Amino acid sequence: MNNLFSQNDVEKIALFKNLILKNNLSNQLLISCNNKIKLETFATEIIKFLLCQEKKDSDCQCETCQRINNKTYYDLKIGGDFETTIKKETIQEIIQTFSYSALEQTGIKVYVINGADLLTLEAANSLLKFLEEPNKNTYAFLLTRNKTKVIDTIKSRCLNVILENTTNELNIDEFKTKFIQTFFRNFASTPENNFIHIRKLNGYDHLESHQLFLEIANVLKRKEWSKYEITNQTLIKKLNDKNTKLIEISYTIANLLLENLNKELVLEKGMIDLYNEV
Repeated sequence: MNNLFSQNDVEKIALFKNLILKNNLSNQLLISCNNKIKLETFATEIIKFLLCQEKKDSDCQCETCQRINNKTYYDLKIGGDFETTIKKETIQEIIQTFSYSALEQTGIKVYVINGADLLTLEAANSLLKFLEEPNKNTYAFLLTRNKTKVIDTIKSRCLNVILENTTNELNIDEFKTKFIQTFFRNFASTPENNFIHIRKLNGYDHLESHQLFLEIANVLKRKEWSKYEITNQTLIKKLNDKNTKLIEISYTIANLLLENLNKELVLEKGMIDLYNEV
C-alpha cells in the first residue's frame, strides 16, 4: 500500500472496500487531511474499487481503472484544485451533467470536489441542495485540507472521514520557497488570490507560519528578488516604493503569529494591510 498511508488509513480503505462489496457505501463522503496528494490517492483508491468490475484489492490494470487514472471515465467528474475558489457555476455544471443518464455500464456516477473548504457560499448552497436529495447511484467525494472551513450543513449530510495528517507533504524549505514565490507573484497578477493562498497555512500545524513572514520581511528588506525568481519590474518598483511600510506589516504579522491569538484572523488582517499598500 502507498507509503502515504498510516496503518489507520489502510484500515479505513479496507473498511470502505468491504462496504462496497456489501453494497453499503455511504453516498456522500467528506474526507479531510492536510495532504492533498494523500486525499486524492485515498479517494481514487475507493472510487476505482467502486467502479471496477473485477474488484481487485489494488493495482488493477483493467480498462476501467486505467480510464479513472487517466481521468477519461465518463461518469466521474472532478471539480476544484485545492487552491482556488470553487464557484457556483462549477457545481451547477456537475449537477447538470448528473441530471442525465449514466453513460458507463455500471450506471454509477461519481463526482469529486477538491477543496470543499473553498466553495463560495453560493456554490456550497447549490451543492447542499444536491446533497439533500441523493440518488442511490450517485456518490460524492468531498475532499478538504481544512475541515473547519466546510460549512456545517454540508458536514452534517456527509460521512466524515478523517485521515492522519502528515508532517512532510513537502520539504519545508521547498514549501517556503514556493509559498513566497506565489505570494509575491500574486501581487503582480491577482492580489486577491493571496487571501486564498494563505489559507493553506491553516492546514499545516507543523509549519511555523511566523517564519514565513519573517522571510517575506527579509526579502523586502534585502530586495532578494532574484532569489525567488521575481522578475516583474513593475511589481518590483511597487514593492521598493512601499518597502518600509511592507516590511513593518510583515514583521507585525510574524510577531502576532507568535502570540496566543486567532491565527486565521491575524493572517486575514495582515493580508488586508498588505493588499491596501500594494
